[in-house]
Amino acid sequence: MTTADCPNGLCPISNETTDHNANRVTCLLTIAGIGAFAATSAPALAVGLAADYTLRAWTGHKSPMQRAAAALTRAAGVPAKLSDKAPKRFASRIGFLFALVAAVLCFVAPPAAVGVALTLAFFNVLDGVFDFCVGCWMYGLLIAPNVHRLPVLAKL
Repeated sequence: MTTADCPNGLCPISNETTDHNANRVTCLLTIAGIGAFAATSAPALAVGLAADYTLRAWTGHKSPMQRAAAALTRAAGVPAKLSDKAPKRFASRIGFLFALVAAVLCFVAPPAAVGVALTLAFFNVLDGVFDFCVGCWMYGLLIAPNVHRLPVLAKL
């Protein structure tokens, strides 16, 4: 299938979907978690954030923050807005790297860990507040156009 075969010019790379609205709430919860870490420099918060990103990025299971966000959006009556999951998974994997680096640094260089975490918070603000997912944008530039050349990229 080419992009010409798709009504909007872009076809999903994966058959999986995700709730865009719940994802934005997940970003807001992540911002709160990072804020708590930045205020306290508590390693448990950094490790917990890295664990949450691990579930988001590398498993088929929803993370605790994703489950909480889904419950909050349902309770608020916000309708689901389904979108392709592949770009969000890619973005979560980038977020995982930031969270992992912050978790490791909190044991050797706490101020640097806070800096890395605040950078991750910035990207979550862009997505959660302004609806601009930098990782998804990168996915669209780097991965999606090349999937037909190297099918393994579709698994990213």
